[in-house]
Amino acid sequence: MKKMRATKRRKLVQAPIHDGVLNECRYPRKGLKMEAASSYIPKDNEEKPLGEDACFICEETQTIGVADGVGSWGKKGIDAGEYARELMNNASFSVLEQAEEEGSVSPLQVLHEAYWMTKAKGSSTACIVTLQEDFLHAVNIGDSGFLVIKKGKVVFQSPAMQKRFNCPYQLGNERDTPDSAQEFKVDVEHDDVLVVGTDGLFDNLFPHQIGSIVHNCVEGKLSPKMMASLIAELAWYHSLQKDRSTPYTKSAMEVGLVQENYLGGKYDDVTVVVAKIV
Repeated sequence: MKKMRATKRRKLVQAPIHDGVLNECRYPRKGLKMEAASSYIPKDNEEKPLGEDACFICEETQTIGVADGVGSWGKKGIDAGEYARELMNNASFSVLEQAEEEGSVSPLQVLHEAYWMTKAKGSSTACIVTLQEDFLHAVNIGDSGFLVIKKGKVVFQSPAMQKRFNCPYQLGNERDTPDSAQEFKVDVEHDDVLVVGTDGLFDNLFPHQIGSIVHNCVEGKLSPKMMASLIAELAWYHSLQKDRSTPYTKSAMEVGLVQENYLGGKYDDVTVVVAKIV
């Protein structure tokens, strides 16, 4: 099990977090860049107004992270959203430290450091993606993940990591560690689009549907913010439908669960981050 580096962590003034997104970063980049924006729609829950998802965008280090607190902790009176938010805040600080000290970002090292620093109760899935030169370097654990879309076609999708249906691998208390995570390196080009999201996105929209939205948005010259909002809103709409075929329905049927009980979308928080490669 890899432990956090024994380095002195520099002091940072944390910028305000809007919709769970941390934007305080200082690190110059050359070559390809990502223009990124996010959209977050939490479930309606007066006891958990912030929902259970979290994310960060660090523009200067060209790094994105998303996390989804595992809701089953609610049975023990624990808000796993607190774990997800602390995990992503710690990840964002690790990203800044690595960029300053080493000149690059290792997503797996970030995940290790964030995991060891997070003290909240609960557990969470996590996906961290950074742009390095002309490729994406990513790490993922659980059923959050990312797509790479080229000219409206999905050319890469990170696989969901689940132990069984609707039970993802997850970081946290008495759960999995970053050693279980998967790493990816994916080549990208100018005008490719990266979509990072939690399972609230991927349980409710098929990859080709996301690709179609991205294609139409690119044709209409819409911003990453507008793309993220449109994708999140459609995923949220599908999550409320009970008579629609969704990835969640398909996965349930593949493991033999009764179709009538799993028709439609999965009601969940929806986090979407869209980044255009420029």
